[in-house]
Amino acid sequence: MSVKSQGRYIKLEVIGAKNVQVPSQRIPAGIHVSIIVDSTRRWKSTIGVLSSDESVAWGNTVTLSSGMSPKLSMEIRASFELDRMLGNGEVVGKLETSWDALLDRGNGPFVDISFPPVRGVCPCLTLRATVLQPNDNQDSALLESIGTECEIVRETDAGHERLASYVTSQTVSELSDAIYHFQSVLDQCPVGHPDRAGALTNLAWARLKGYIQYNFQDIDSITSLFREALASRPQGHPDHPLSIYHLVDVLLWRFRKENFTTVYIHESAQLCCKLLALCPEATYLHSIVAGKNGVDYVIGQCNELEAEGSDEGIHIRRVILELCPLGNKHRPIALDILGWALRLRFEQHGSTDDLDESIQCHREAVSLCSEGDSERNEYLNNLATSLWNRFQHQGNYHDLNDAISLYEEVLRLCPVGHKCRDFPLDNLGVALSTRFKQRGDVSDINRAISLHRQALTLCPPGNSNRDYRLHNLAHALYMIHDKLGVSEDINEAIDLYRDSLQLMQHDHPYRSQALCN
Repeated sequence: MSVKSQGRYIKLEVIGAKNVQVPSQRIPAGIHVSIIVDSTRRWKSTIGVLSSDESVAWGNTVTLSSGMSPKLSMEIRASFELDRMLGNGEVVGKLETSWDALLDRGNGPFVDISFPPVRGVCPCLTLRATVLQPNDNQDSALLESIGTECEIVRETDAGHERLASYVTSQTVSELSDAIYHFQSVLDQCPVGHPDRAGALTNLAWARLKGYIQYNFQDIDSITSLFREALASRPQGHPDHPLSIYHLVDVLLWRFRKENFTTVYIHESAQLCCKLLALCPEATYLHSIVAGKNGVDYVIGQCNELEAEGSDEGIHIRRVILELCPLGNKHRPIALDILGWALRLRFEQHGSTDDLDESIQCHREAVSLCSEGDSERNEYLNNLATSLWNRFQHQGNYHDLNDAISLYEEVLRLCPVGHKCRDFPLDNLGVALSTRFKQRGDVSDINRAISLHRQALTLCPPGNSNRDYRLHNLAHALYMIHDKLGVSEDINEAIDLYRDSLQLMQHDHPYRSQALCN
């Protein structure tokens, strides 16, 4: 149907948008709609937070006179600030249509308007347009002036435009222009200026692009810009979460490009832990932070690092575990590594609290693993080792028996041909030798000797574990000689001790024991 709208008042309800992607690929604080009323004035919607499905909802209403302009000019824009917006944001899409064309669209009350594509996807704006009758209440729209913005607004908008062009064209001069404009804005925003945090972030983000692509930007100064912006937006500030994200982003780039320096991934983990708690799950920011290049990446990289028994090392492991709530696929390994780190600290300082917590962590890791999980044998082994350590420390036979049962299961999961079979063979042999020493059951020591022989066979000359296997078999033979007095056992034990000593460095943990024996 055709509706003549000349000189009429039209109420526009801006419902929402979908398929919203930002040309510069920056994470927006929010999205808003701008309607150009005439050459001097515009109307802006509120800033809506982008959802994880790249949609946004507003529900804002404006009443405009069609006589102001023959055409309706609309823009979808990304804002990088929620609190105080610096400039007008980055253009996501522009569209111009006549009032009649808008009112003639479709048969229903809602109008879906597609904008030109961004990275192959067309943003779509949903409106409801109603022609008001002469006697309807016509609230005047709150309009902003166009063309009278201050210099920092114009420079900021120019920077956003150049940066978006650079991402599309990869023309370095476009990036240089964006950096120039954003630097000019920062120069006009001294410490204490209400727009300084936004200016810092814009400049830092553009310079980070240069660092990522060309390494021609000073990454230390870029990091400092993001840190200052975050310091200007403390907890409770609407833009605090996004400022944390920016700092995490630059730290992860540094981690990747600077030989995987541990300090960057550790700080990223701690920041992610704070950030996730501040991001509602349905938001786009949460989906990015929790995704494969965010928390998933941080957890994965931290889990590749060697466990440390220092207070700082254990603190980081607790942070990683906090990032892995129940149901998270990384939780079992996070528990296992924390348990390992706690056992290391126990070995250094002897606190039974650490050992008890280590056992709890390993138990939960095992409980979260199904029978066919490829990591199950390792988790079982680590639980058995912690129980073994507690038996050594406290002498509780239940711990020893539990450890033996667990080592038995590990051995079952490492059948003949398994590349790591020598470890459960040797561990079970040591545990059985210990039980023989406590209870004197010869079947335990006989089986221990058999297990140690199998383990030694799997570690031929040149194997890095051969010295341990020689020593443990020698020790088991020495124990059975001590019980039964068979000379062949002690003679073989002496030969094995000698062989093991030849392979041991002076700082080897078993060297002094082998010398004494």
